Amino acid sequence: MNEAKPAPIEIETDAPRAATHRALPYVVPMAAFLGLSAVEGMFPGPLWYPWLYALKIAIVSGLVWACRSTWRDLAPRPSGGALALAIALGLAVAAVWVGLDGLYPIPKFLGTRAAFDPNELPKVGRWAFLAVRFAGLVLLVPLMEELFWRSFLMRWVIDPEFTKVPIGRVTPPALAATSVLFALAHPEWLPALLTGLAWAWLVARTKNLSACVVSHATANLALGVYVVLTGDWKYW
Repeated sequence: MNEAKPAPIEIETDAPRAATHRALPYVVPMAAFLGLSAVEGMFPGPLWYPWLYALKIAIVSGLVWACRSTWRDLAPRPSGGALALAIALGLAVAAVWVGLDGLYPIPKFLGTRAAFDPNELPKVGRWAFLAVRFAGLVLLVPLMEELFWRSFLMRWVIDPEFTKVPIGRVTPPALAATSVLFALAHPEWLPALLTGLAWAWLVARTKNLSACVVSHATANLALGVYVVLTGDWKYW
């Protein structure tokens, strides 16, 4: 008589721990950037800022590279209409930030920017700072923030197992959460809120995270050029 074989033992996976592990590469660079930005304001005197900013960019760039597994979300690259739309929206975002300047109150709890004037530095130091500042503004920040806001958080609000959610799916709670939190992460909360809504629309329209990165980089580049040409350093 054959003996019945014991039923196979089912091993339950620790889903919450696995989800947390998958979230860390998105969260760590952003958390480091925000934490180091807060530290910048603790040092007296404006001449600390260029060194602290350069250190921040170096540290966060290293973390973004270490967490480069998230870069898979950037495929495919935008082209044709999606690329044109991303660039046009980025320029519109920059115009909104400048156009709304001074037309809304800024609560104290949102803080202020360093508003550092690089003309206080010697000529060589000034150009070195501007190069680092634009690298952070145009290359690092758009990549890091879009991976966090529109790839991770947008999908995480929909489902903590966020990798199951396709990029470009936007629900009302996800739209509200990402846009409001994006606004609260900037002193210029009103244009930031409108920007969060605009880039949520862009990712929903194109289903392409890289389109948001391009749009973000375009907006930051346009704002950076505006700041340098006008000397309106409060945006920095």
